[in-house]
Amino acid sequence: MINELYQLSVALSKMNIVSDSWHREYKPLPNIKAGAPCVRIVFGKNQIMCLESVGADLGQRLRKYGNNQGTFPAMNLAPLYRITDAEQVKLLFKLLKTDGDKIDICQIKALCVYNNWGKKFSRKYKNSIQEIPAKLERILQDKAAYEPVFRLIRAIQPFTELQTLHAELERVAFELLEKRIDTTLALQILFYAGKEGKNAEDDYGSLSVILDCIDLEDDGVSSVTDRFTRDFNQALLAADMPAKGKPQTGERDAFGVLFAPLEEPMPAVKLAGGFEVSLRTMFKGQPCQCRYNRIENATYPISPEMRMGIKDALTWLSDARMKDITWVNTDKNEVLFAYPSRLPEEMLSFTSLFQARHAENQRPDFEAEAKEFMKYLTKTKTMDKENYPENIQVFMLRKLDRARTKVVYTCGVSSEDILKCSDEWQQAAKNLPMMSVRYPITPFPLRTADIMNRIWKKDGTQKADQFNPIPHYHGMELFLGAQKQVLEKDLHFMAESCTNMALFAGESINSVMKCNGKNIFIPKLQDALILIGMLLYWLGSRKEDYMKEYPYLLGQILKISDSLHELYCYEIRAGQIPAQLVGSSMYAAASEMPIQTLAQLGKRMMPYITWAKVNKGACIKKAFKNGQNETIEISGPTAGYLLYLFEQTTSQINAVLEEKKRFNDYEKAQMFIGYLAAFPKKEKEDNDKQETLLGGKNNE
Repeated sequence: MINELYQLSVALSKMNIVSDSWHREYKPLPNIKAGAPCVRIVFGKNQIMCLESVGADLGQRLRKYGNNQGTFPAMNLAPLYRITDAEQVKLLFKLLKTDGDKIDICQIKALCVYNNWGKKFSRKYKNSIQEIPAKLERILQDKAAYEPVFRLIRAIQPFTELQTLHAELERVAFELLEKRIDTTLALQILFYAGKEGKNAEDDYGSLSVILDCIDLEDDGVSSVTDRFTRDFNQALLAADMPAKGKPQTGERDAFGVLFAPLEEPMPAVKLAGGFEVSLRTMFKGQPCQCRYNRIENATYPISPEMRMGIKDALTWLSDARMKDITWVNTDKNEVLFAYPSRLPEEMLSFTSLFQARHAENQRPDFEAEAKEFMKYLTKTKTMDKENYPENIQVFMLRKLDRARTKVVYTCGVSSEDILKCSDEWQQAAKNLPMMSVRYPITPFPLRTADIMNRIWKKDGTQKADQFNPIPHYHGMELFLGAQKQVLEKDLHFMAESCTNMALFAGESINSVMKCNGKNIFIPKLQDALILIGMLLYWLGSRKEDYMKEYPYLLGQILKISDSLHELYCYEIRAGQIPAQLVGSSMYAAASEMPIQTLAQLGKRMMPYITWAKVNKGACIKKAFKNGQNETIEISGPTAGYLLYLFEQTTSQINAVLEEKKRFNDYEKAQMFIGYLAAFPKKEKEDNDKQETLLGGKNNE
C-alpha cells in the first residue's frame, strides 16, 4: 500500500492539496450509536456539573490521545454496576424503553449491588486518568504547550481515585433519573448487563466518555469543539518534531530521502469505509523479517516526512467526501480505491466503472458510466493536458480480523487500456441471443463475484451458505483480461450451477400458465446468463457460431418440448400440469448422455406431436395483473408454430449431430443458453401475432 500511495502523495503535493495531518497517537473516537453512546462529563468546582450525550456527527470530529492502555481526554470507562440475573437484565431492558415518568427510583437503586469497577478495570483507569495526563504535561512544553489541556488535567485531579469518580457519577446519574432527564443515558451509565458465567474481572463492558470542564466551555475551547481538537493536534505535532532527529549521512529511506532511523509504529488512518488501517504493520516475531539481518522498521525504512505524506494521501483518498469518487465499499470490511496518477482540476468518479453508484430512481447502467468516463478522459486530454491521468491505480483493502488488514488486490493500468477493456466488456455482454426473459443488463465488474457465489436449489431459492469462494476483486481480473485457465475455471464453476437454475426456469420462466409477470428469480437468472455469455466470448465462442451447434440446439429442442407438452396438458388435461414437463425432466440427463437423451426425447414427444398435427390452432390464453394493477392478457404460441419449430430444430440437429458421450463445460453452458433463449421467428407474417412473452420478442 505504501508504494501505491507514494505516487498519490506526490500528485497531491503538486496540486497543493493539503489534508488534515493528525498525530499518530491522536485517534478518532469509536462510532457512536444508540446502544453505544459517548458521555460528555463536565467537571467544575470539584464535582461533576453535567452529564450529556455526544451526537454521532460531533463524535466523528473528535479525537483522543493515547494507546490501547489508556487515552485522554476521551477514554473508555465502564458502567458503574454489573447485573447478570435474567430477570434483572429483562427489567433493565424494559426500563431503557420506558417513559421517564414511569421510572421507579427505588427499584433502580435495588439493582445497584455489584460494583463493576474491579481491579483489572482500575489499571486502565489509572493509565487514562494519571499516566497519560502526566505524559502530556512532560511533552507539551515550550512551543508545544497547550494551556487548555493543562486546565482540563487540573480539573480532573480530585477524581484520580477510582471510587471518587464512581460515587460522583452515581450521584449525578440518579439526579437525572429523579428529574426525569436523559433517563436512558443515566441507565446506560449505571448498569451493564453482564454475561452469566463470565468472570466479572474480564466482563465489565465499555462506556465511551469524553472529559471536559466548565472553565473551558466558558472560554469557547471545550474539549468537544473543533478548535480544541485541532489546536491540541498541532501541539502534539510540534512536540513530536524534535524527537525525529536530524538526517544522518548515508541513511536513506526506501524513496531515497535522508532521515534519522526511528522505531515507532507506522501511522494509522480510520477509513470512512468503516475500519482503521495501518500503513504497514511490522512484527519482529516473523522470521522472514530477519532474512537480510533487518527487522521491523529497518526492513523497509520510511522517513518521518514520507510517513506523514503517505498518511495524508490515504486520509485524502478515503475521506467520506470522496466516496464513489476515489473509493467504494465492495463488502462490509472491504474497500476498493481507484485514483489517477495525476489529479485533474475536475474529478470524476474513478470507481463508477467498476461498481454501480446507488443513485435514486436510476437504474445502474454500465454503458452509460463507460461513455461518461471516456467523455471525461477526452475532455481532460484536450482542456487540461498537463494533468491528464495517464495511469489509474487500483487497490483493494480487506479487514481480515480485528488486528489485520491486507491489500488483497493491486493493479496499475493506463487510461487507454481501461477504455479498451471497457469496450471489450460491453462486446462480451452482447454474446447472447434474444432471451425469453428481459434481455440481461451488463454487470459491473465488482458484481461478478456475487453472481458466481450464488448457489441455487432446485426450487429457485438461494442456499444460505455464507461461504463465498470467489473474492470481489476477481471481477477486476476479468475486466482487465484474465488468462484462459482462469476463464475456463470460471466457466466450469458456472456450468456446474446451471442445472438447478435450468430446472427451475423450465417450470416457471418458460411456462405460459405459470407466468405472473413478477418472478423474483428473473434478475438473478439474467445475471447468470450474461456472465456465462461473457465467459464464452472471452474463450472464443461467439453467439453466431454456438447458436448453430449441437448443444445450443439441444437446449432449444428441450424448451420447445416443454411448451408443446404444456399446451397439450392445457387442452387435453384441463390445465393439470405434471411436476415436471418433458423437456425439463430430461435436462440433467441431456448434458451427461446427449445422444441417448435425444433418442428418448423423440419417443416421449410422439403423442404430443401427433396431437399438434391435428390441433395446429390450439394455444394457451392467460390473464394476470401487473404492478400497476392492470390486467394483461397473453396468448402462447400455437401448436402449429411449436410443431414447425420442433421439426426445424430437429433438422438442424441432424445436420450437426456428433457422437458425444457427455458435454464439456463449454457445451453445458451453450445448452443452458439454448434452453432459455427465445424461440426463433418463423418466416411467415401470420405467426408474428402469435409470439408472446415466451416467443421471439424481448419481453419483461
